[in-house]
Amino acid sequence: MLMKSLKGSLAFLISFSLLALVVPFSAQADVSNQPQIIYSDNTGLNFAVTPASISGVKSPKFQWFVNGKAVAGATKTAFKASAKQKNQRIQFKVTAAGTTTSSVVGTIGHVIVNVKPTATLADSSGGKAIATAGVFSPKTAKVTYQWFKGPVEIGGAKSATYIPAGIDQGFKVYVIATYSAKGFTDTKADSSEVAIPVFKRTYVQVWQDEFNLTAGSAPDSTIWVSENGDGSKAVAGGGWGNKERQYYIPSLAKITSDGALQIDATTTGANEYNCYYRTPCEWISSKYITKDKIGFKYGRLEARIKGPVGPGTWGAFWMLGADIDTRIWPWCGEIDVTELVGKSPNMAYGYLHGLLSGGFGGRGTTVDMPNGFANEYHTYAVDWLPESIDWYVDGVLFGSQQKKDKDWVFDHEFYLVVNLAMGGNLGGTIEAGLRQANMSFDWIRFSTINGIGEVIKR
Repeated sequence: MLMKSLKGSLAFLISFSLLALVVPFSAQADVSNQPQIIYSDNTGLNFAVTPASISGVKSPKFQWFVNGKAVAGATKTAFKASAKQKNQRIQFKVTAAGTTTSSVVGTIGHVIVNVKPTATLADSSGGKAIATAGVFSPKTAKVTYQWFKGPVEIGGAKSATYIPAGIDQGFKVYVIATYSAKGFTDTKADSSEVAIPVFKRTYVQVWQDEFNLTAGSAPDSTIWVSENGDGSKAVAGGGWGNKERQYYIPSLAKITSDGALQIDATTTGANEYNCYYRTPCEWISSKYITKDKIGFKYGRLEARIKGPVGPGTWGAFWMLGADIDTRIWPWCGEIDVTELVGKSPNMAYGYLHGLLSGGFGGRGTTVDMPNGFANEYHTYAVDWLPESIDWYVDGVLFGSQQKKDKDWVFDHEFYLVVNLAMGGNLGGTIEAGLRQANMSFDWIRFSTINGIGEVIKR
């Protein structure tokens, strides 16, 4: 009897143990898909819910919460809030077989965002980031975007698509979406961050001027034309709109014996010319342009340059919109690849000018050059693309501007300008005793960027 009893007990224990293992497993709810709160009308008070998907459970329990407290009797998938409950927090929970899943916490009378916006890269190149709106209620809400880099708002980046600037490489960006609907209070929600990789840019050189002409000759006349005078006959007026002190003549730009273009500025012979500010002029120099010869649209423009020496000097390698005769500056646009100013011999400028895109003051940046720009040659470049312009010195990115203004005027043909000015708004006071200065261009080159960019020959 004892053995029989033990066998019976053992069988019971085994059966109980198996039951203990099997029953909870079979009864455990498979809860997936977070329940989503939606408005059932436009009052901002009536709610419905898309409950969680629950398998294996016939009778899940529902509960609405306001300000974190369960609302008595609110145990259905529909809920009507009172007017007094507007602006209070609301949440919905599903419980089944010991498992509870909750909706997001929304605010009564506000647009409810059930699934946050996302930010992703269009591809591995990092050239485009795309925002998606997520899931929200009411569905009639309009969604607007603002991109951020860290805590800093990215100026003008207000669309679902963001084209990263060169300066964004290696940083993380994200988007904040604002949801707006008539009769509802706006709601903001931010996406997770997305890392911008180093851009994959392929450059193919398609044009160059290496200045390999006979020493003492003028720049290649098939490329360059001299722009002469003190600006009095230009739209900008005397001083080229900058109160500059020089009178431009063609003969002060010549090819050197080592194959460079050298532009000289000097006081010698200046008294042969009359300037807007006095008669005779104080300085003469040279300015050459490619207008009506060769133009460029997008791509990489770069030059190897040795800058001028002395306070008051102002050398530049830059571009102007080819439509300047019909759309005066700054409507035509200006891209300054580099400006080298003698009063700041350890600094290079990279700037844009457009009516809103910088205007008279410009929009851009500067870079420190510990060894200065006049002691040796340095390479200055811009990567000019439809949505952005990036500046480089010796291959190192130091600045970037993006398309963000309604008047972004950098989407058409531009021509090149090389010159050495004296004094003026940026050059400043000319050093007492300074009588001559020069700057040199070893070469100028143009490349396409991932197939983008063109040379326009007249």
